Amino acid sequence: MNTEETRPGEARFPAGLEQPEGSFRFSNDALLLADFSVSLALPENAFFADFGTGCGVVALAALRKRPHWHGVGLEVQPELAAAAGRNAARLGLAERFCVLEGDVASSSSLREARSALAGQSGAASGSLPLFDAVFCNPPWRREGAGRVPASPLRRRALFGTEHTFSAFFSAADAVLTSGGCLAAVSGAERTAELLAALPARLHPEKLRFVFTRREAPATFVLLMARKNGRSCLCVERQDFHDWRPLGAP
Repeated sequence: MNTEETRPGEARFPAGLEQPEGSFRFSNDALLLADFSVSLALPENAFFADFGTGCGVVALAALRKRPHWHGVGLEVQPELAAAAGRNAARLGLAERFCVLEGDVASSSSLREARSALAGQSGAASGSLPLFDAVFCNPPWRREGAGRVPASPLRRRALFGTEHTFSAFFSAADAVLTSGGCLAAVSGAERTAELLAALPARLHPEKLRFVFTRREAPATFVLLMARKNGRSCLCVERQDFHDWRPLGAP
């Protein structure tokens, strides 16, 4: 795809991303995660996995900001996985972002993600490398909480179960290299469950609470956990009204 073809998509990012009719529409939690992810101390040529990539917004925002990073997106809904691939192509990022249809709870999907990483990184034949980072915005709304969307695509993207966090975080643990980072976002009211779902090897090192209204509890929480990490937990505050999302003019 030439430069002329990619300019319109670049100019409208992220608003111009394709999102299938009836599917989950990305919102501020995804953009907050993208911003949080590019702030992590990762290698200059980092390789990351984006679990539950949806239309690809988090991964694509990160790749636009970090021109030497490469990513593999894993999405269980075929309509969204296909849209993520097309969005990457329109932005001229298809060579650095591979999208796979698969489930984070499936060991075969995780092997496929590592195989895709091997192709991107030029790993030796037969070797399945590990990722430097995993980004995820799991379905963090509780089943039965709030109005249930009519579209099954939206329901699946929004509402998880009591096992959702542990499924995503166990998958991250399985594919991260030692010292690699997990970055995740959730509603702030789920912070205790978020931390409790971390496998033993994923040590929480940063919590960032995002406040969207003054004189009100935090709305979102961003978590960074490091595989085999030992650092003390750092807790931060972010005021939403002072934040400019990646891609904002």
